[in-house]
Amino acid sequence: MISTFVTLALSLIATSAVSALVVPRVTAPAGWDTAALEPYDTYHCRYIAIGCQSQHNTQFFSDCCHPLAANESVSVLPAQCQMPSGSTCNNGVLVSTGGSDDGCGDDPSSTPTASISASFSSSFPPFSVSVPTPSSSLPPVKITPVPTPSTSYPPVNVASTPSTTSTPTSTSTPSTGSSDSSLNYGGFGTYFYQNGVAGACGTVHSDSDFICAMDQSRYGNSGGVSSLCGKQVRITNQDNGNTITVTVADDCPTCQNANSIDLSVAAFQALDSLSVGDIPIVWSFV
Repeated sequence: MISTFVTLALSLIATSAVSALVVPRVTAPAGWDTAALEPYDTYHCRYIAIGCQSQHNTQFFSDCCHPLAANESVSVLPAQCQMPSGSTCNNGVLVSTGGSDDGCGDDPSSTPTASISASFSSSFPPFSVSVPTPSSSLPPVKITPVPTPSTSYPPVNVASTPSTTSTPTSTSTPSTGSSDSSLNYGGFGTYFYQNGVAGACGTVHSDSDFICAMDQSRYGNSGGVSSLCGKQVRITNQDNGNTITVTVADDCPTCQNANSIDLSVAAFQALDSLSVGDIPIVWSFV
């Protein structure tokens, strides 16, 4: 008898509607075998409490959502089939006793439903089948725009290459005389190693001597001793203000312009670090 009723109940539920939300009747249907089955109020309350109405076609429904035999206790059901903590039944009505929210939907649902009536054999009156009406409105989706990569880049500080263009103080050819005491701008100071070789002025110097080589256009014939040999030159580094006095001892065929001077290692180090390579200078004969 029990297996026949369970089979019929499953057949009715499966036939009612695909994807339908089926909730058992509040009152026992005609034909409920009260002698063989548990009280309908008890079954209905447990059905709602454990959420069977949303578990159709699942293993949970098969394990938990069918009526028990009259001589069976709910304790025979698996743990997931037990009533939620804090929930009891009162005349078939699910009552919360202050425990955690069972989420079984005790209150009437605010979701509109469509009622579908299906007639079966005269042994069982029609079941009320409720199908949720899908809402046409969807919650708004917040879309955060993806930042567009900037095509601009921060400025890069690139040290400029010293210009080879001098700023002459006059339009005349640089003087090679010994009496020129005016300041000369637009030149660059560099350094060179002595390597035990005599300069164009004919004297061998060490890297520690404060000497210099004048641009070829000022020195004159590099094969002879210039009138500038032995002259004193006061040189100032325009970047930091350091000033030295050196003696002309050589010519410089590779200097950048007429106002550029090649210095010994010691003389250059007195103006700046060797790692700088070249420095802007202003100078005059002493």
